[in-house]
Amino acid sequence: MIILEALNALYGDCLILRYTDEQSTREITWVIDGGPRAEKIDGKPFAVWKDALLPRLRELTNERPIPIDLGMVSHIDDDHINGLQKVTNILSAAGPGNPAELKFARFWFNSFEAIIGHSAVQGLSADGLQPQNLGAAFKIHIDDEEAEAVIESVGQGISLAADLGKLHLASNTPINGLICSAKGQEPIKLDGAQIIILGPRKDRLDALREEWTKALQKPTKEAREAAIASLFLPDSKLDKSVPNLSSLAMLVKIRGKRILLTGDAQGKDLAEAWDEIGLSDEDTAVDILKIPHHGSARNNPEIFLRKFPAKHYVISADGKYDNPDAQVVEAIVAINKGRGFTIHFTNGSVKWGEPYKTQSGVTVGNLSALVSQLQKDYGTAWNTVFRESESSYVAVTLE
Repeated sequence: MIILEALNALYGDCLILRYTDEQSTREITWVIDGGPRAEKIDGKPFAVWKDALLPRLRELTNERPIPIDLGMVSHIDDDHINGLQKVTNILSAAGPGNPAELKFARFWFNSFEAIIGHSAVQGLSADGLQPQNLGAAFKIHIDDEEAEAVIESVGQGISLAADLGKLHLASNTPINGLICSAKGQEPIKLDGAQIIILGPRKDRLDALREEWTKALQKPTKEAREAAIASLFLPDSKLDKSVPNLSSLAMLVKIRGKRILLTGDAQGKDLAEAWDEIGLSDEDTAVDILKIPHHGSARNNPEIFLRKFPAKHYVISADGKYDNPDAQVVEAIVAINKGRGFTIHFTNGSVKWGEPYKTQSGVTVGNLSALVSQLQKDYGTAWNTVFRESESSYVAVTLE
């Protein structure tokens, strides 16, 4: 059994990977990201961790506390970190009269300090800034809703790191340090899976630290704040923002099946990391590709989509920030024309702020209309699966 479930994480990510070990005697469970803060759906508040993740985990086992073999937060961004930060905060306060509902065997998360370096954090403190309060301090320098949300989530990352410390889960076992890709790395063997880290790239983190150091050397406090705030802004074409460059991404191999988990990574970086590490081109064809950053065009350039053809594409988005971008959906179909594959969407009722004109010249305004038009334009060798309204997840079953 190998199953990836993409939960209804609204505009974020929340994944459950389940597989049996080599002897088929035990089911292994990973939880990757926990979705964003609560939002209202049909007038009712909906919190991914409380209303989708925990109920699904309770369905999967009667064991208490529910065993999670690996928890993972891909990066500091509210739509990925919020739910699991809430969960670990509750777990850290558990006691005899308040038993824990979950138990993580290990947890992977690159803390804010681990990413930018201890000296950079000290540089902030010297300016009277605390990392957990960057959102309020930098708001005047940024006019980008996504970037503002990310900066505000730095504090969530600090809280998560503190809770993981209390739970004795802070070391990224068995890596025991910063998780990043580098030449010559060996696959990580974990509970019957082999894991190859593709992101963040060490050279990207080194470059980020250099930029942060330069920002701290600006002559005035206002200039320093503006320079640091700019590091959280996505590039107009390729996403080069701090959190997304530092997003955990990895190839997971289980009994010959290949799953590419990408978080909000930049696809071009993943393609380059693959070649730098010296991985075989035979492995680039994957069974599941979790499309980066909810299908944003900034993170899914053609070089990435051509590099990693998949049998199953998973897109977690609900139309917020116009994700998934219509051009990315068409690119997936066009690049793989004539080949059988499936695109799995966590939400089908996506509408875009601006109509999209397909390569055939037809204008569409929503995902359903786009899919119908693309089947006319490119044939029907491929298909789509949408999460059913009464279900909390869409599943991809490999065996």
